[in-house]
Amino acid sequence: MDELRLPLRPEAAPETGSISSRATLPLLAGYWAFGQYWGVWVILVFDFQRSHQMSDSRLGFMYMALSLTAVVAMLLLAPRLQPLPLSFSVPISLVALGVGSFAIGYLPTSAIAAGFILVGLGNGLIDVYLNVAAQRVEVATKRPVLQWLHASYALGGVTGAAVAGLLLMAHIDFRLGLLFATLALLVTATWNLRTAPQERGPEGSATAFSVSALKRTPALWVPAITVLFAFLVEGSMDTWSGLYLRDQLGATAGMTAIVFVAFSAAIFLGRMFAGKVLFGLGPRSTILIAGVGSAIGGLVAVTTDSAVVVGAAFLLLGFTISAAAPAGFSLTEDIDEDPTNAIAAVTTVGYTGFIWSPPLLGYVAQTVDLRAAMGVIVIATLGIVGAGLLAPRTRPSSAGADRS
Repeated sequence: MDELRLPLRPEAAPETGSISSRATLPLLAGYWAFGQYWGVWVILVFDFQRSHQMSDSRLGFMYMALSLTAVVAMLLLAPRLQPLPLSFSVPISLVALGVGSFAIGYLPTSAIAAGFILVGLGNGLIDVYLNVAAQRVEVATKRPVLQWLHASYALGGVTGAAVAGLLLMAHIDFRLGLLFATLALLVTATWNLRTAPQERGPEGSATAFSVSALKRTPALWVPAITVLFAFLVEGSMDTWSGLYLRDQLGATAGMTAIVFVAFSAAIFLGRMFAGKVLFGLGPRSTILIAGVGSAIGGLVAVTTDSAVVVGAAFLLLGFTISAAAPAGFSLTEDIDEDPTNAIAAVTTVGYTGFIWSPPLLGYVAQTVDLRAAMGVIVIATLGIVGAGLLAPRTRPSSAGADRS
């Protein structure tokens, strides 16, 4: 559930000489632990659901509570914490998700909603503060730290799914997988406590989240729609693909882990390599390729009963969808609007997909089946294609490749 890049206001950038490059690796480790939580979760959610006798529709509402909390954290809490040093806000963000992971694993059914709310809080804060910290280090070191950061999230999906799959294959209690994710988050939080930038944000540096830019600048709706559907597809894969494989197709825990590892690995490769290749074609072509490729991959995945074929389809889906949101953000470069306001508005619209899509998919899964719910995800890829057709023809962008 990642994908957020928050540019700092120009006046908020600290003196670059005071930021050490030693902060890079801990930040990457933190985002890896973030992705690892979701890699663990997507494999274990089937066992979690059975343990709590939770219906698909109720699970969908739990996801909605999680996403709503994340957005509220981004809109209201994060700006108020912005003046504090990142050596505080980065670790506390990781700790929040770690506590949420533990809570989801060990709280009783009657209190399980609190675990989802804590996970949402951690997601929202991580998406703000680790991106802000990475951007500061990128400015200081002149290295593509943001690109590495989001690639590390996908790598976390690989390791998390692999660990969870091995635990289930060994018939170990699924809750230990969530405990493992908690420990990884707490260890990386401690590491960042020692290495994250110590500078306080200047007065007035609070991150601005507002959709008012969409009213002032209607051209922002095209990148906003692109990011909305890209976030919806990637976020839905993190939460529903494991259930689809295990419940709908009857795949084993091991096979499910292998398939999600393939999907996450494809996103990782896309983050590291595809962006540079596709962005040479320009944002419009990149969005179209991402939309068509992910639509084909998704369509194959929902029309087969073979887990192996689904795995191959997820490879295509992951590799192509990885470039969609970065290309959408890059469209804002040629729009006459303050960059911070533009990115904030586009991101806010994108995150609304995480609020309304979970109950929708849960309702479809409950009333029809999980295949139909996955079909909704395929329809979302067509929204990316439509946005690509509406996108202006602009020059190829190399700078946009960093927004991954």
